[in-house]
Amino acid sequence: MLDTRASRIVLSLAVVGLFYWALFTGHAPAPAAPPALSAASGMATDVAKGLVAEARALISGGDYAKALEPALELHDAYPSSDIYVEQLATTYHHLNRPVEEAALWEEYLLKSPTPNGACPHLGLAYRAQGKEDKALDAFERCLALDPSDPDAILYLALAEERGGRVEKATELYQRGLTLVPDYPDLRLGLARIDLRAGRVGEAKSAALLVLKTSPDNTDALLVAGLACLRTGEQAMARTYLERGLRLSPGNSDLTQALAQVSAREGR
Repeated sequence: MLDTRASRIVLSLAVVGLFYWALFTGHAPAPAAPPALSAASGMATDVAKGLVAEARALISGGDYAKALEPALELHDAYPSSDIYVEQLATTYHHLNRPVEEAALWEEYLLKSPTPNGACPHLGLAYRAQGKEDKALDAFERCLALDPSDPDAILYLALAEERGGRVEKATELYQRGLTLVPDYPDLRLGLARIDLRAGRVGEAKSAALLVLKTSPDNTDALLVAGLACLRTGEQAMARTYLERGLRLSPGNSDLTQALAQVSAREGR
């Protein structure tokens, strides 16, 4: 399964920003051994093992274009196996083919004994297609699988925030923080909402609290910089934003915020 829960502090999210959003997933899994040969598959076990080895080597080497063929063959030969559904979905993800990827994650939901393994990838695949309604529905379904999963709460909260449904997003962020009080992405979600609502002090305090334990958190640096900009602390705003850009060169949110600082300074 793609590793989205290994560490909440380094969750592979670029959730910063009030204007632009980008979400990425983790590394591809190593394929497991093939399931027992079924009479319906028509594939000899040694052939299946060879395809597994080939797919594993290609995926490990990052050659997803070549990995697609053995991944497809394994999926077709073992259609009831969630292992090969996941492998093929992951391959499509790395090939930037979100239509096929989403279809595979939908299949995974139906076939896997652990359907939440499709989360949050299904919603992100729909988002990559520009289908925000389907992304929201996918995140809702993922949360329904485990209402106490703080990661699922986060992704749905982000979708609600993205859609401008601030009250729903706020409730979800707060709900998540009751489960994991030190989850920085949840805390920063509330901070962004506070910042938009003019509660600058609360937003700044939340960002600084995150920075105490995660000084390289670019989300927190952006919120802190924007808060300082709102309070007229241009020098501090520049410090936070420039640090963020050193950590994340080319980040459009940080770049835009820093341009605002420069405009205030008359540069």
